[in-house]
Amino acid sequence: MMAKKRVWRSGRRSVATRSVRMTRHLIVCEGKETEPRYFEGLRSALRATDGRKVAVVVRGSGKHTLGLLEYAEEVCRYAPDPFDHVWLVFDKDDFPADEFDRVERECAAASDSACTFHALWSNPCFEVWPLLHLRYTTAPMDAAGCQRALADCLARELGVDYRKNMDGLFELIDPMRRDAEANAARLAKHHKAIGNDRPSSMNPGTRVASIFEELGPYLGGAKK
Repeated sequence: MMAKKRVWRSGRRSVATRSVRMTRHLIVCEGKETEPRYFEGLRSALRATDGRKVAVVVRGSGKHTLGLLEYAEEVCRYAPDPFDHVWLVFDKDDFPADEFDRVERECAAASDSACTFHALWSNPCFEVWPLLHLRYTTAPMDAAGCQRALADCLARELGVDYRKNMDGLFELIDPMRRDAEANAARLAKHHKAIGNDRPSSMNPGTRVASIFEELGPYLGGAKK
């Protein structure tokens, strides 16, 4: 199935052409509020720093797991300009483990030399990522517990009352992004050490940090 879907991207540009053009990124979020608002903050920060070199399109889809990939491929198919990277943002929540794990494999299958698909999963929920800006934890939790932990940290550390779908989350926590990246990497090593080798078994865990490997160099704000 994925091999056929790659046809619409092949031959659209050469490597030489891509090297001199603006890098284009599509961020497709499972949710329609919290995650899109966070990544819109990222997009605004890019525009203020080096937006001439990077274009970011953010879509809140309301789709889940594999449906999210199909939606992203459809957006790519009809986009006036091709994307270099497509980032799928989704949570474990109550979805079956095999379906959650499969998205990462399907992203690898959908990728080719023209466009790379990335699975930015979080387990149990997206709030793991902002939580790691403020503290490191290996304690398993459900989504409600993760949101409570984030709210407690924001209130204690920054004097901010957290609520779902809040505006300004990216701007608020981005100065601590280097801490979050280090904590996410430490957490991944923790899971590897105890034999958790699937996204569904890595609670808490997240791959959101990987988008900053591509976009981080164009952003300011994170402390050293």
